[in-house]
Amino acid sequence: MKKIYTLIIALVITAGIANAQDGWVTHVADNRVSVKFPVEPKELTPGSFITTDKAGVAYVFTVVDFVQVAGIDSVALAPMKATAEFAAQIKTGLLQSLPGVDMADFTIGTYKGFTSYTSTGTDAAKKKYDMFMFIIGNKLYSVSTIAAEGLPTTGHDTFLGSVVVKN
Repeated sequence: MKKIYTLIIALVITAGIANAQDGWVTHVADNRVSVKFPVEPKELTPGSFITTDKAGVAYVFTVVDFVQVAGIDSVALAPMKATAEFAAQIKTGLLQSLPGVDMADFTIGTYKGFTSYTSTGTDAAKKKYDMFMFIIGNKLYSVSTIAAEGLPTTGHDTFLGSVVVKN
């Protein structure tokens, strides 16, 4: 009986190791947030980092400082960040940089005590966009994946679940 339990435990451990996402690289955005990418990301534009995995899924991490881009500090941002109007403004701004993407309205929530936004979208090429954003102080952190229809998205949950917020 002990041999059977030992065999089952060995199989579970082997399966866990075989499915583990080894080799992921931690990218530190600033002194507050880090995220893991499947390979070392490249800076696409200032504050925006991207990479793709072997399957062709794109992983994007962006930090937007509202003081720099809109002159809005954390005090001014606080009363409006959890409103539907503010989420709609984020969506409008985002769609300007993603022409041809049909994005659902953002769902407002909380993540580790911070205001968060989630949405999905598609484009004419049948790519799926999954977006998760949250605000800490005057910064918006965005973690997104873009994948063609039918591509395996095994790293999607690993990427989104790898966000670390330091106090």
